[in-house]
Amino acid sequence: MACGFAPGGWLDRVTTGIAVALASLPSFLVGIGLISVFALSLRWLPPAGYRTGAHMVLPALTLALGLAAFSVRIIRNAVVEVRGAFYMTFARIRGRSAASAFRHHGLRNAAIPVATFAALQFAYMVDGFVVVEMLFNYPGLGELLVKALLARDVPVVMGAGLVIGLVYAGVNLLADLACLALDPRQAARVAA
Repeated sequence: MACGFAPGGWLDRVTTGIAVALASLPSFLVGIGLISVFALSLRWLPPAGYRTGAHMVLPALTLALGLAAFSVRIIRNAVVEVRGAFYMTFARIRGRSAASAFRHHGLRNAAIPVATFAALQFAYMVDGFVVVEMLFNYPGLGELLVKALLARDVPVVMGAGLVIGLVYAGVNLLADLACLALDPRQAARVAA
């Protein structure tokens, strides 16, 4: 969010560079890099398995880094757009500080595209689950789906696809409800 307050500044440029680099890497490559550094070279974390909390760190980081790369850009763009809006200028003219105007008027409006994008990221997470579960030897729906595809087990593939589709629809419904709660004008349009 800090990048949105100083677009074009050094923090914005550094963050954009890191986000572009992370977004361009596939999740399996990020996972292999994390295993190489933190499990094999430094020996801080176990490379695979699922017995303790330490086993969760590398898979979670693999998913989180990919999601964060896109989220940083969406949040930054939402903050820049809201800070340039007319109502923010009007709040500043009325005597509010930039931080106070953003907190009272802009934060809610900046959260709307972020909530919408969070639902879209669920599709990335499903893809990431498959890669992470196979890479880190972690049992789950992704591993089940891959094994069922390799075994040509159509009922299991259909069941896994149905579960993923229902959860995805539920996540999108929650995102739409969050957008309605964040922007009462949309709720009035829906009711009309």
